[in-house]
Amino acid sequence: MISAFDRTFKLGLQLSVIDWLTFNVVFLLSHYFKLIPPFDTEGSFLTHLTVANIAYVIALQFVTISLHHRQSQPAKVLNNTSRTSVLFIVLYTSILGIFTHAEIPGVWASLLLTIAVFLVTSVERLFLRTSIIRRRSSGHDTVKAIIVGTGEMAQRAVNVMTNGWNGYDLLGYFADEEDETLVNPTTNEKIPYLGDRNDIIKFIEKHNVDELYINVTPRGPVEFKELMQSCDKNMVRVYYIPLTIYGEFRKAKVKEFGDIYVLSQYDEPLRDIRNRIKKRIFDFTVSLLFLCTVFPFILIVVFIVSKITMPGPLFFKQKRTGYDGRDFWCYKFRSMKVNKDSDKVQAVKNDPRITKWGAFMRHSNIDELPQFINVLIGNMSLVGPRPHMLAHTDYYSELISDYMIRHYVKPGITGWAQTHGERGETKTVEDMRRRVEKDIWYIEHWSFWLDIQIMMKTVSDAIHGDDKAY
Repeated sequence: MISAFDRTFKLGLQLSVIDWLTFNVVFLLSHYFKLIPPFDTEGSFLTHLTVANIAYVIALQFVTISLHHRQSQPAKVLNNTSRTSVLFIVLYTSILGIFTHAEIPGVWASLLLTIAVFLVTSVERLFLRTSIIRRRSSGHDTVKAIIVGTGEMAQRAVNVMTNGWNGYDLLGYFADEEDETLVNPTTNEKIPYLGDRNDIIKFIEKHNVDELYINVTPRGPVEFKELMQSCDKNMVRVYYIPLTIYGEFRKAKVKEFGDIYVLSQYDEPLRDIRNRIKKRIFDFTVSLLFLCTVFPFILIVVFIVSKITMPGPLFFKQKRTGYDGRDFWCYKFRSMKVNKDSDKVQAVKNDPRITKWGAFMRHSNIDELPQFINVLIGNMSLVGPRPHMLAHTDYYSELISDYMIRHYVKPGITGWAQTHGERGETKTVEDMRRRVEKDIWYIEHWSFWLDIQIMMKTVSDAIHGDDKAY
């Protein structure tokens, strides 16, 4: 029987062929519509086509297609596609200039070709990703997995495996005794108990297991060695789940340490100065364009309606906690009646302080638009953890140990938590804990294309409306 690893490898080859064919269609259409210079002779065209294919195949070797990887996010797909497109054009023009006498496309032609390749292959890859997700959700191309151990971290692994989109078939778990706390969060059914730790090797030898996840401390080196030998013999790949709950949000990073490997506690992409510069340039450019084009018209409409419907100032400013725990003035269009509790009491559903016009602005996110000024100034970003009132920072930082980690980056107009169900009122500490979890996930997985993904989801939510926007 073909292993899950081999099926994934075969699927990767198929996707590479489809991607290569898509690229050739883009190149031929770009030539036909004269996005790139017309080639005078048949020989010249064949030279360009051959070099382009060589360059693209090489680019694919350096930047892999990740759309079929389990749990792969659209941001990762777009990030890899952009890198492939840029690397392709560099290789394409370089090979033409060094090894041929053919005409090299100019700057604008190269830019247009890069954009065309990126846009079309992005659509192709995201479409294929959706098709693969649907196929795995229906039970095809699954990975048969078992877990050794129980507890909070084991349950978190169960949550991932029982998500149909990830394509896992969780056979069950082993533990010294049956634990009824491991459940499928979708169906609330108990995860099958397969026996104690002495039964693992027999199970592996009788069943076609693909992956083993360990969440226990080995009893001794002999037991551990026997289990590893059995896994190697039966082609079972082994993974380790951290035992400590404190590290549950951490994106561990492996690095060489002499002749051994060690894990860092977590990784922060925005600690890299290059990533910070990239994010700041994008924030500054987008906020400046918005404030100089669309914002003046919105400002006029909001000013007129606000003055007619509610007395008081147009803008509302409030001190909130920002980057590195520093306070800053956050700007919004005022959506509430003037009241003395605005800096202490969070908005709730059917809040009597919110006017009808204010409710519309909050539901459509219009009230947040002045925060583009904060982005331009530099104390906010387009995407990041939402800034909280000082009172909330003081309160929750005492109750949630990881709360202040969300201030390792600049706060944002929108964020990963807000676009994934954690917007609006936090009625309990657990509500805030879930929001903090998602904020920390964003900090540890930041990429330029993840920001683009979040912004697109924010626009979609604003168009369709959000029940938690009140």
